[in-house]
Amino acid sequence: TARKLSSNIGNDTSDAAAAAVQVAPGITIQTALNDAVKALERKLVPEPEESALHLLSHSLDLSWENGHRELRRLPSTSNSMLANQLMSDEQSNTFQSLLGRRINLEPLQYIIGQWDFHDLVRLKIKEPMLCPRPETEELVEFVLEEVSELIRNRGSTNERIRILDVGCGTGAIGLAIANRYRNEVQVLALDVLPEAVELSNDNAKRFLANHVGEKKGHKLNTIYKAILCSADDYTNTQEGETYKMGFDIVVSNPPYIPTKDMTTLSEDVSRYESDKALCGGDDGLDIIRHIVKRLPEWTTGNCWLEVDDSHPSLIADWLSPGSLESARFGVECVSTYKDFCGRDRFVKLRVL
Repeated sequence: TARKLSSNIGNDTSDAAAAAVQVAPGITIQTALNDAVKALERKLVPEPEESALHLLSHSLDLSWENGHRELRRLPSTSNSMLANQLMSDEQSNTFQSLLGRRINLEPLQYIIGQWDFHDLVRLKIKEPMLCPRPETEELVEFVLEEVSELIRNRGSTNERIRILDVGCGTGAIGLAIANRYRNEVQVLALDVLPEAVELSNDNAKRFLANHVGEKKGHKLNTIYKAILCSADDYTNTQEGETYKMGFDIVVSNPPYIPTKDMTTLSEDVSRYESDKALCGGDDGLDIIRHIVKRLPEWTTGNCWLEVDDSHPSLIADWLSPGSLESARFGVECVSTYKDFCGRDRFVKLRVL
């Protein structure tokens, strides 16, 4: 979920922020790391140690998988060659510049330009798309479990299990599913931001193109495709383009933050991530209502949602089995689930 933490950081310019951290050429890597953590702490930057570790690893061009881990172990290995290595001019300048951006509260994922999500290593991340959150990996696990069950129960048919991802952003959710079951699923992803559609399809090429044997990804749509379309517009009830329906599963991490809560977001979220990816209207349920309205046209199966922690109880009451609203929409709330922090976070809906 987006952080709902207040911050007292001033609006430093990039140059001023960079000047707040001096990384002199010729100092040791250990000293650079220690000084960076202290500077980020003074500026009240969230997760200062993690930020410093990742940015320093990036500046030193260490391995993506192990670089930050090697740096984390430095205090316990005082004789390490890495700890005592001197920073070059280029490394110092790069590290100082990156630290300046972080002091300006730019998300770590945007600065580095990539992040790990589920089994996807180095997923491309760009402003203003939502930076994938750890709890969203739990949403992926719920869907993967259902895909596995569908595979076991489908018999001898070779038809792919079709999944609709509403509000794809970076493509993290749909690609994590497609990456796990490359021979079994076909994911269609929707988003209203052109840059999100472009980024999702670029990430698909990165993770799936080799699998289909096309370096340029010409046949990627057999596994994954993102298109520019809103949830409400993905319908065949209006004139125009005819869309293919009959999805087996729908999944979405839609914009769900209530308008009144947008002012409580931490500045690293509110300054950089798109309001369209965050705000769900007055009560945070605007896009969720569009999804519920369209679900019976999209699927005869289940829909998995990641929502605000105020929503599961509201949705459970609104679409309770046997209720008039459930009958009106043809959708019922099956169950709700907590995330790893113990917050109400996920909702499973079923089409009647």
